[in-house]
This record gives sequence, C-alpha cells and structure tokens, in this order.
Amino acid sequence: MIMKHHNTGPARFTVFTVCTDEETVANVMDGCAYASDTEFAGEFHDYIGRNKRPQFSQRVKDSGACIAIIDFDRNPEQAIVTTEVLHQLFPGKIATVAISTRNDSDLLLQAMRAGCTEFLSRPFDLIQYTETIVRLQARFAAMSSDTPKNAGNIISFFGVKGGVGTTTLAVYLSTFLVRQHRKKTLLIDHHHQLGHVCLYLGLKENPYYFDELMRNVDRLDVELLAGFLTHHPSGLDVLPSPDTCAVRYNGNPHEMDTVLEFLRSQYDYVLLDSSLEYQDVNSAIVESSDEVYLVSTPDVAALRDLSRHVENFGLDEAAANKLHIAVNRSSSNDAVSSQQVENAVRFPVSVTIPNNYAELVRAINAGEPISPQRRSEFTTQISKWANKLVQAHSTPDAETPKRKRFAFWK
Repeated sequence: MIMKHHNTGPARFTVFTVCTDEETVANVMDGCAYASDTEFAGEFHDYIGRNKRPQFSQRVKDSGACIAIIDFDRNPEQAIVTTEVLHQLFPGKIATVAISTRNDSDLLLQAMRAGCTEFLSRPFDLIQYTETIVRLQARFAAMSSDTPKNAGNIISFFGVKGGVGTTTLAVYLSTFLVRQHRKKTLLIDHHHQLGHVCLYLGLKENPYYFDELMRNVDRLDVELLAGFLTHHPSGLDVLPSPDTCAVRYNGNPHEMDTVLEFLRSQYDYVLLDSSLEYQDVNSAIVESSDEVYLVSTPDVAALRDLSRHVENFGLDEAAANKLHIAVNRSSSNDAVSSQQVENAVRFPVSVTIPNNYAELVRAINAGEPISPQRRSEFTTQISKWANKLVQAHSTPDAETPKRKRFAFWK
C-alpha cells in the first residue's frame, strides 16, 4: 500500500509534463501526492525546441531539482530534442523521464543518449512512477551530499602535440598500478572519436563510452557506471571512446566535475587520457585532478609547444601546483637533455621514459601491453613512476616533502 504525503512547505522537487495526454497528466499529479517533498508544477502542451522555449514558472526555477515527464509516443524526434534542450537549460538540476507504449531498444538508446534518466511504460503504473521519483530523489541527494567520500586520486594526461605517446603512458601507468599495487584503477579515453586505449589493450568495441556517461550525469550511480565499463583481464576498468567517427558531445564543466568527483569516490586512481583541444571542459579536468601531466618528446617542435603550455599553466597558481612534465621516448642520443628541457621551459621534469618504440608497436599489434615482469629500461621507469605515486598518496600531507618549483618569471 502506498501512503499519500501532504506537502506543507515549498517542495524541493518539481515535476512537469511535456506533450502527455490528459490521463497521464492526472496520474502524474496524483502520483506527486504519494512522493514526499514533490510538487506538480504544470504541463507543456508542445515539445520544447532549440528556438522554441516556454516560460518556466518560478516554482520550477526555485526548486532544488526538476523532473520532466516527456511523451515519446507522439513524436520521438521532437521528444529527443526536448530532452537535450531541457538539460541545456537546467544543467545538473533536471532529470528527464521518457514515457511510451513502445519497447523499442533503438528508441530507448536514443532517449538515453539524449539524457533521459528513467523510462515509464504505458499503461501508467502508480507504483512504478513512485519508485522512479524516489530513485531520482536519492540520486539528486547523493550528488549534493556533503558526506565525505572515498578520496581517490585523479591524474590527467595531455600531450603537448599529437604523436608524443600520451596514450601509451596513460595505459602503462594504469596497468602497472593494477598489476603491481592492486589498486582499483579506472582509465578514461577522453577523445570524442577514434581513441586508442582499447586498441592498445586489445579490448573489443563497447557501444557505451565516456561521452555517453557525461550525457547521463543526472542518473549517474554505481549501477549505471557498471553498464558503461569495459574490463581488461588485468583488473583495469576502462571507459572507452568511440572507435568510429562521431559527433563531439559539447559537455560543460559542471557535468565533467560531477562525473569525475563520482568516479573519484569509486576508485583509488582515475586516469584521463585527454587532449588540450577540449577547452570547454579542460578547466574542470585540471581543477578536479590531483596531478596533471604534460607529455612531450625531446624534439624541438614538441619542446616549443611544451614551453608555451607551461607558460599558460603558470597563469593559474592552483593549476601550476598540480603540473608535472613527462618526457617520453628519451635516449642517450637526444640532442636535448632533461636538464636542458628544464632550463628551456623553466619547470622541472618529473618523469623521463626511455625510448622503447619497436617493442611497444609489437605490443599494440598484439593487443597485449608489456608485462611489468618483462624487465627493460622502459618497464623499470614505469614501475618507478607507479611506486612513487602510490608512496606519495599514502603519505600524510604533513610528511610529504614539497616538490621543487621553478619560477615562471625567471
């Protein structure tokens, strides 16, 4: 039996419908009485478009979170646009629920990609509706909770230009954290198309990828995350990028920050193989990261770009304090030494990885990363890097020596 609640004050959650029939509107109104702290805020008779936006009531604007029930039977295409527009208008504050008589997997997938958080079937089921509202309330409460969570470490990687081996370093550092230290680790391929992480790891195609998770930030929980993950035999979890040409999802910093903070609570280490071209969300990535690595190679073109990016990071003191430089494919024959790199960019080199190009190419072609047990200069340096990270993050802040910094104005 469902007990009816009587709201005596302003509701924290407001519910409104879009293009639903009169019977559904009546059922939704009645259902709000059975969910605590929830108020029905009205109905929209037309779908919402990018150039057709209605006037939202003050109750909707002032509520802690909004829940929109959208009819996907009348016009699925316009319903999808409505879903996308609502998430743009109320970023991080709205949950969209599709209601339909159809059980079409393609339609459901499109609705989910647009941002639908839940699905209701016709005929209307009051118990299903009430359970949906309660579930959404719990998700919003978890997102806004101040309760301390597991503080995992977020490490982001940015190549100063293409081809410097950023993905290689992210893949090997993450696998070594798992294989050598048994750390619960997640590797994110943050490229909107044709990322190489799964290729390097020999993992099969996954229809769900990191941008999809960003689209569904309003319903992000452990269960949803599990459906997006790809698992490597080593124990490493991966959020891949599409292995086809795909339209870039224009996420926003709030979505990125929310997703990363949730992932931090689930893992010991979260590593992002990202790109400096994603300027719309890079500020959120850097702000959420505990360490940021700029990856370069010891050649003139890469070092010129490295110097410019270091200067840019230096404009933000908080970002500069997280910054590390990794020089990849180093060898004794390099025209520029690590000391010369430091002098040129006026910032210390944290990690130097020796050139192991031929063996790494063979490993990529085989789809199996080089094992930590295979002793070489390359695996030794990656192993030292992983050891240093684990030791640093297991040491109390008061006992951690401060890393030497170079002044940007020298």
